[in-house]
Amino acid sequence: MSSRRGAQRRRFTRHRTDLPLTVTVLRQDGYVQLQGRCHEIAEAGLGGVSSTALVAGEVVSLEFSIPDVPEPLVLRAVVRHRAGFVHGFEFIGASPEQRDCILTFSRPLPLVP
Repeated sequence: MSSRRGAQRRRFTRHRTDLPLTVTVLRQDGYVQLQGRCHEIAEAGLGGVSSTALVAGEVVSLEFSIPDVPEPLVLRAVVRHRAGFVHGFEFIGASPEQRDCILTFSRPLPLVP
């Protein structure tokens, strides 16, 4: 399948970015914070690399800061896919304000083909 067809199947436009990302996940010994980078973002989720591989279906908390926004965004998300340490996250229950913030930030960014 061509990347063009893949992009046409997506529900939301993805944009390239580079933001520090903190992923919090519940493990056997309690909550663990993993450091990573967000490399693409959309209204309904993001793609990123974390310091530890996660499992598809796991529910996590994502925290990242958007330039010119005073408070970091903290969103619950589910891991939709994984390839090594690269993960696709879908936001769960993002508020309209959080979605607007992400859209305002991402609109001028380059599109992911």
